[in-house]
Amino acid sequence: MMGISCDILVVGGGMAGISAAIKAAREGACTLLVEKNGFPGGIPVSGMHRYICGLFPTGDQVPFKTLNGGIAEEICSGLKGLSSDTGIIQMGKVYLLSFRTKDLVTILKSLSEKQIGLGILYEKKVVSVKTKNSFIKSVTAEGQTGKIRIIPRKVIDCSGDGTLIRLSRAAHQLSTARERQLAGFCFKIKGINDPGEMAPISVPYCISGAVRRKKLPPYLKYTKFTPGDVSGEGYCLISIPAGGGREKISKAINYAVKVHAVLSESLSTFHDSYIYELSSVIVEREGLRMTGEYTLTKEDVLSASKFNDGVVKNAWPIEIWDRKKGPSFQYLAPGTYYEIPLRCLKSRDIKNLYCAGRCISASPEALGSTRVMGTCISLGEQAGLAAAKELIVS
Repeated sequence: MMGISCDILVVGGGMAGISAAIKAAREGACTLLVEKNGFPGGIPVSGMHRYICGLFPTGDQVPFKTLNGGIAEEICSGLKGLSSDTGIIQMGKVYLLSFRTKDLVTILKSLSEKQIGLGILYEKKVVSVKTKNSFIKSVTAEGQTGKIRIIPRKVIDCSGDGTLIRLSRAAHQLSTARERQLAGFCFKIKGINDPGEMAPISVPYCISGAVRRKKLPPYLKYTKFTPGDVSGEGYCLISIPAGGGREKISKAINYAVKVHAVLSESLSTFHDSYIYELSSVIVEREGLRMTGEYTLTKEDVLSASKFNDGVVKNAWPIEIWDRKKGPSFQYLAPGTYYEIPLRCLKSRDIKNLYCAGRCISASPEALGSTRVMGTCISLGEQAGLAAAKELIVS
């Protein structure tokens, strides 16, 4: 089995992982990124996301800059430069950045593959971790070309599902499947006859009616619709229960087919439409959360708390997708933000383990605010910076 050493190993090439790896390499650390897919971007790409949430401050004026700057601002500027359709839009009390998937992949590849000091291993999945005296000593990744043993000095888990946290047996929390938020599944529809501006309203209304008539399961009433990049296309996001094992993706596809059938039968604009593309993943809104040196709470978020080691600013509301009640939002006061301390990114008991993205140390309620894409970019950047700085000190 081939072996390799590095200063910093980043597992997961999503928004947090790419940002962590780039920042660590920029700080002079020999950095290796391991990603199970053959492309960067993670869930935002494979899950067919349309907007980046958590980038901007709130308020009456449309923001011109991101709340945290840094790599988040670089990605935002890069996306705007690639497509005139990319822009800041307002949804309710918050601002989001619309983007095209292919543009996001282009920007992430440009930033990462040209970065000196950064090596990337695509299509490699971490399968085992060896720890000793509360340190991760080695990580084994496997792909079609075989196994590779990686010996890092620092490790950053940006996998989204807490792969390193779990395999290293670092302390963590995981709510039961019944307690966890609804998961999401997206599919793309084409052939829509002039959906117009009412489709984001008429589609949920139509699906809710089918739920009331018991033609569809109750959680599908939270279906959302957004227009596509060209005329005649759009995206449906359905919500399904968390957990479910290997058969879950087939169930999600079956739900998508049923939802589309209802739309085709009930809405004239959808009569000749068809499902063009299905997401390859289930988007879990809640999962394993590392136990860090500090656990961010709901009170920290809503009271706009600041910390001596605050490293990331966030103004996104606590967004909860409850199994029975559906989506709810608890907002911060306009123009305010809270801080996420570095201690939420550091494992309590594995001394060389950092974390960024969805698995940071936070309560389930606080996670409803921290897990969004824009915030994850900055969490990754700060984890990469902190790990690199710690190398210099040691």
